[in-house]
Order: sequence, then C-alpha cells, then structure tokens
Amino acid sequence: MRNEIGEQLPSIRQSPCRIDDSCDESPDREHGSYEVGVGGMTGNVAVVGGSSAGLLTAHLLARKGLRVQVLEVADELDPAPRSLIVTSRMRDLLGPLCDQAVVNEIRRFELFTDGRKATVELERPDLVVERSVLNRVLAQQAQSSGAQIVPGRRFQGLEPTGSALTINVERDRGGTLEEVSAKVVIGADGAFSRVAIAAGWPRQPTVPLVQAVVQLPKDMAPDTSRVWFVPEETPYFYWLIPDSPTRGVLGLIGESGATVRQYLDRFLERRGLNPIEFQSAQIPVYKRWTPVHRRVGDGHVYLVGDAGGQVKVTTVGGIVTGFRGALGVVEAILSGGRSRHLRVLRRELDLHLLIRRVLHQFSQSDYSLVVDLLNASARKALGLYTRDEVARLLWHLCRSQPRLLLLAIRGIFSRRAR
Repeated sequence: MRNEIGEQLPSIRQSPCRIDDSCDESPDREHGSYEVGVGGMTGNVAVVGGSSAGLLTAHLLARKGLRVQVLEVADELDPAPRSLIVTSRMRDLLGPLCDQAVVNEIRRFELFTDGRKATVELERPDLVVERSVLNRVLAQQAQSSGAQIVPGRRFQGLEPTGSALTINVERDRGGTLEEVSAKVVIGADGAFSRVAIAAGWPRQPTVPLVQAVVQLPKDMAPDTSRVWFVPEETPYFYWLIPDSPTRGVLGLIGESGATVRQYLDRFLERRGLNPIEFQSAQIPVYKRWTPVHRRVGDGHVYLVGDAGGQVKVTTVGGIVTGFRGALGVVEAILSGGRSRHLRVLRRELDLHLLIRRVLHQFSQSDYSLVVDLLNASARKALGLYTRDEVARLLWHLCRSQPRLLLLAIRGIFSRRAR
C-alpha cells in the first residue's frame, strides 16, 4: 500500500482565487470545509522555519514544480536532540523515509496509577524517533525535490508588495537585512511563530515539557513504555520511553514552568533514577482550530505544524498531526480550493480537545477506576487503534467497556459545574 506522501496530489488548476478574509474563520456550509486554496498560483513559495512539518511542505510543493525556499534561522539545520514517540501512522505517511530516524520500536505500554497497573500490547508498534535525524532526512528529501534551504536567515517581518509578499530577514545574525519575494509564505517556525504574529494571528498558549535521559530500570524491557498518572502533580502524565536497549527518557508535561522541573526531580528520586542530561521544550496547547490561511495584500500566508497549533492535546504530540497539516496545506494550495486533509484533521483535534477537558477533571481515584475497568476487550482496543485514529479508538473502547463512557460523561458534567 502506498504511503500518503507518495499519493498523487492534485495539480495546480488555472482558476481564479477563491479565498477571502471571511473564509478564514467560517466553514463552507455546503461542503463543511474551508476555502484555503490559492488557485492558479504562480511565483515563489517561502517556507519560514526548518521544522519537520515545514520541510515536508517544502518537499511536496517543490516536487510539484513550484520554486520553494526554506528560510532557517540556524546556521545549520541541526536541531537539538530530542527523543519523541509517535504512532505507526508516521510510517504510513512517510514510508521508507521514516525508518532512517527510528531508534526504537515500542510494542507495549504499562499504565500505572495509585499502585495499580495495566498492560496494553500494541498491534503495530509505536516508533521512537530522534528529532534531529528526522529533520536532516526531510531536508535531504526537500533538496532532492528542488527546494532550496537557506540557513542563517532570521525572519523579521513581511509586507505586501504588488501581487506578492516581501519577507524581511536578518542575515547571519550580523544585522544585514535581506528581502525575499514570495507569492505564498508558509509559517513553520514553531510554537512562537513570528510569521503568525506578523500576519495577524494571536499568540497561542504553550505548556512546558521537560524530560531526563536515564538508564533504564533493570526490570524494564526496551520495547516497553511506562506511563504514570499523578494528577496532583500534572493533569497530563509522566512517561518513560526507551530509546535504546539501555537508556530512555523520563519526562512530563506541566502547566507551569516554575514547578515542572521540581516535579520531575522528585519523581526521578522516587523511582531511584539519576538524570544523565535534560531536554526541554515549550509545546503549543490546542484550544480551538487555528485557521491555516490568511491573505496579506495579494499574497497568502499559511501555518503548518506547531506554528498552527496542530497538536493532539491529549498527549501534546504534534509530529504526525503536523505532517497531516502539511499535507492539507499542500492539497489546498495545489487544488485552489478545499482540503479534505484539513477537514479531517480539525475534527480529530477537536475530539482530542474534548477528551483532554475530561481528563483534566480526573482525580487519582478516577484514574484508578479507569485502570480497573480495562478488561481484556478494552485493552485489545487500545492496542489495535492508535491515538492518531481517536474516533475509532473511542468507539471500540466504549463498546468494550461502557462504564468508561459513563466516567467520561461524569467528567464533562463535573467541569461544567465548576
């Protein structure tokens, strides 16, 4: 079966532009989708930011014959190392490209809460990837498709100029300003996107992520990840993900940068683990769908990945959803109209938001009840359907264990009562 990146994307259609400012916020009622296409587009595309979603966007557009530049602030496209866990969906999307960045495969999860434990065997393994390797692989692919990667360019602003946009960049951190002209600008510059701010999007909220590289406990298999639910310390969870036969990363997502490192240090001490090094990041929190397109003069600005808040808020994971956002933006640009990928992605991210709102109300006893309710059928559903197909997962979970649905409904009403 062909991966999605290998599928035939629509060619550029010579049709008039179908976008106006109002369609950024309002769905098309007849089709239930968004008018985000450029339509008959000519001219350069500038991707600001060498993120994984930005590099994939550059590759797909360049492969279709568009002139694409990637403007990256770093002097070399070599982001800080960070181990990430993704579902098998990434392999479906990237095909063989994915495997170059995979450092481990996870075949089971162990869930812990208040002395209880549940084990979930995965039908298809999760993938542990090294972010820096993934970006290098995607950069090579983008260049082989004809995209030009220009390092040492710090985005300063943009303004309409005739039928295009002029991007102002600082060159080599020396204060020398440069101008780049493009018909389309794609913001792929992360959670604190300068492109988004310059084009009029509001700044999005973020949460801190901190993880420590540790030696794996002697009783832990390298193909197993562990998750602990401790709601009095974080409404999310702690995780321990092996990225080699002997080492892994233990971390958490918090809501306050002032306390997240303290909680991690205490948890490491309780588990008897010594940190070798630390990794950290600020991750966008999905609060509502961010429209991916705005018009600036006669030019067009799009957002992909973290810049557009395309993150599953249940787990605050954004690699796969960022890739799907990239596919959607490319589809919209090339077709000059609606994007099925973006429509499906929005529904899924909204469903993750609903789940997160419920989980944010859970107490320790609620998580204990969840673990107790995970019968054989429910564990099978968790192993068969990934968190990147959450609607199917929820349906089969509720069929397997209806009391989980009742617990979720109680969580919804508990939130409304506050």
